[in-house]
Amino acid sequence: MMNVGTTDLDFKNLPNRYETYPKINGLFDSNIKNLQIEDSIKYTEDLIKVCSEDELAISQSANFLSNCSERYIFNSNGLEIEGKETICSISSNIIVKDKVSKETSFGYEWQSKRNLKEINATEIAKNALLDAKLNLNRIKIKSTKVPLILTPKGTINLILSPLASAVNAETYQYKRSFLIDKKDTIIGSEHLNVEDNALIERSTGSLEFDGEGVPCKNKKIVENGKFVQLLYNSYTAGKDGVESTGNASRNSYSSVPSIGISNFMMKSGDLSKEEIISNIKEGILFDYTGDSPNIATGDFSGLILHGNVVRNGEIKESLNETMIGINLLDLFKNIEAVSKDFSVYGSYKAPYVKIKEVQIIGSAN
Repeated sequence: MMNVGTTDLDFKNLPNRYETYPKINGLFDSNIKNLQIEDSIKYTEDLIKVCSEDELAISQSANFLSNCSERYIFNSNGLEIEGKETICSISSNIIVKDKVSKETSFGYEWQSKRNLKEINATEIAKNALLDAKLNLNRIKIKSTKVPLILTPKGTINLILSPLASAVNAETYQYKRSFLIDKKDTIIGSEHLNVEDNALIERSTGSLEFDGEGVPCKNKKIVENGKFVQLLYNSYTAGKDGVESTGNASRNSYSSVPSIGISNFMMKSGDLSKEEIISNIKEGILFDYTGDSPNIATGDFSGLILHGNVVRNGEIKESLNETMIGINLLDLFKNIEAVSKDFSVYGSYKAPYVKIKEVQIIGSAN
């Protein structure tokens, strides 16, 4: 392809040979490699049991997946490396129906692990069921400006996932990122600390080498609110005259490397989620939205699909026809507290986060 292609002046070179690579334990589990279809039935039975035993649950869709892969990478510069990994994941989407109001709601939960023994189907189904019930009997509220509490899913929606896209070097070089010209400047409060760490044992985002054979490592992305690092593959690193960060991502040998995250994590704080919520007189708990921020501008306006009123430190009614509007840089700068409690969803590790004040658009008269 390179021989017959048009010359690309931005292409510098393929990665050179590396003498050493990090050693990360727990990336391969022989139990997953040897897993048979019959063995997976137990996990689906656990999911079904939780749903069938609850009087409000009316249906469930679920998934159990396992994968064993081997990677072998070599190039004309003498680089040659191989490795193998396993991963399994399980998810549950449960729909519940209130017996009195006849209103329905859904709840979703999932888990992804390198080790089969760490998969807990019952816990996943119970959390999905609890999520669904928490979103029943929704109410409309008036427009207001109040503190916002992000659950771990909400933190991924409004902080980690947009950041991962914005610090992608290709997005940045094409000036499609809301962080353009903000490198080495303050973009958030001191509570905003994010890293991309590929070296954590047994984590699903961990790898010893990336899709080009470059050794993976830990990178600080935002430190005490300061934007310090982009994520590179070898092509984008060559354009900027820097080293690859080991973030080349490749789905198969038939595609060229893109850029992906490893374990993209927001640093936890000192308070429990209960302590953060208990100090809220009037606020909103934000869990999930089906909308995405504009990565080029940082603007976000979307519907709160899963969220609740917080009143006098307690989580109350779920929200109906309620939207949120904010620029992500304003959101980052108004982070007031981060919980020590966190959840891991695949390659993301996210705590609860308190935002000072956010404009909430309600539909009540």
